[in-house]
Amino acid sequence: MKANKKNLLAFLLTAAMIAPTLVACGNGEGAETDPADTSAAPAETETERIYADDIADDVDFDGATVKIMWWAENEEFADEQNGEVVNDAMFDRDMSVETRLNVNIENIGESYTWDTKDVYLGKIRSSVMANDGAYDVASGQYATLPGLVPEGNFTDMTALPYLDFSKPYWVQQLIEETSINGRLYLASGDITKMTISTVFCILYNETLRENLGVEPLTELAVSGAWTRDKMMEAITGTYADLDGDNMPSAGDRYGIAFTDDNTLTPFIQAFDLQITTMKDGYPELSFNNEKVISVAEFMADLIYRTPESMVDLLVLENFTGGEIASNMLGGNILFYVGTFNNAQMMTEMDDEFGLLPLPKWDENQDKYRTALGESNTLFGILASCANKDATAAALEMMAAESYRLVSPALYEITLKTRYAADSEMSQMFDLIRDGVTFNFGSIYTFDLNRLCVFFKETIALEKGWASTWAAQEDATKAAIDEFFDKVSNLEQ
Repeated sequence: MKANKKNLLAFLLTAAMIAPTLVACGNGEGAETDPADTSAAPAETETERIYADDIADDVDFDGATVKIMWWAENEEFADEQNGEVVNDAMFDRDMSVETRLNVNIENIGESYTWDTKDVYLGKIRSSVMANDGAYDVASGQYATLPGLVPEGNFTDMTALPYLDFSKPYWVQQLIEETSINGRLYLASGDITKMTISTVFCILYNETLRENLGVEPLTELAVSGAWTRDKMMEAITGTYADLDGDNMPSAGDRYGIAFTDDNTLTPFIQAFDLQITTMKDGYPELSFNNEKVISVAEFMADLIYRTPESMVDLLVLENFTGGEIASNMLGGNILFYVGTFNNAQMMTEMDDEFGLLPLPKWDENQDKYRTALGESNTLFGILASCANKDATAAALEMMAAESYRLVSPALYEITLKTRYAADSEMSQMFDLIRDGVTFNFGSIYTFDLNRLCVFFKETIALEKGWASTWAAQEDATKAAIDEFFDKVSNLEQ
């Protein structure tokens, strides 16, 4: 695989974006006309609409201010242009919204870390309770923001004008799984770059693959045959005691690496497990069956009883995440479970690298599936928002303009061109992202007895699934009932 920084997809996307302008200017010299044809319609050029949303062009909110709370560490808005392609696309997005709707977008960055999450969420609660108008829209972490829903902090967005969640810039399955009794309080999509950068995948060392004689993996993935068995075949026998100390150490060669316990949770989606199943609009618990038990046993075997695995998970602290990343960049790890965002790190490696989906459980699985990381961003319009119409229109157009401007800059230009070694890897980006999957039980996991946390901790602490689940099940069912009842009883 030769490094190739030219990307036809990016060119085609750019061409498609400017095509309406070229068509509008198509009455130039050289056009052939038939002077004898007097029945032709008057020469008229219709400029094609460039916006993806359906908001009418005459909508005007008289300079209303829309205040959007972002967690600052994600850098999802831009105060000014600086020549960096994604930054400038975000700036242009906001300018487009302000100009077209006659609104003032006030982006408010608030610090959010795992240590300060309670302060961040507390600011949202306090603003709604005080009705102080500090924020109109709150964005927040996929793992924690849903906990504010049953408290009545958000507005049912299905009751507002301008928002159209059938549009491609909103994540459709997230909308379906997040909705409760037809009401929708949180949504996400192209409005945040995190729906791209946090997609879980496997990054692999292509040079090492060739040297180890492992079969070509891109072709295998495209054929639909990339399964857990194929992954195990690829890593078997890859361990090598490179430093000669007769024990697993940071500089040895490994087949697969897990840098923290969060890299276990996307296998819920990858292996097509259902935490909850919607029955007549109610999320019934479905996380205890033979397949779940088999997956938990497989993952525990992979971590604890596979010498080719290099892990840093809870009690298994014989390596640090930094040591694992360094070993990957040093060319001594075949597979690295990470996200699209890690592709930037891989460019520092001398070896060639590639991308793969997380494997299927078996070939009977219909497609590759994956998850977004916990740092994905959700958005909700606060119950205290004074001008909900202007806010809804601004949120809709921001999502649409992100779809038109920001996502192409990040995905097609930055990720698929800058970090993709060739067109095959670009194809992998698309194949992987197409499999992003959501479930009610994962979205609201922290309010449902921490189901996703239970999954990863049960594996990482090597607890028996069946016995551990038996102590968890009744409390989890009660948590689902309580959460669902609270949200269902919110005033509309």
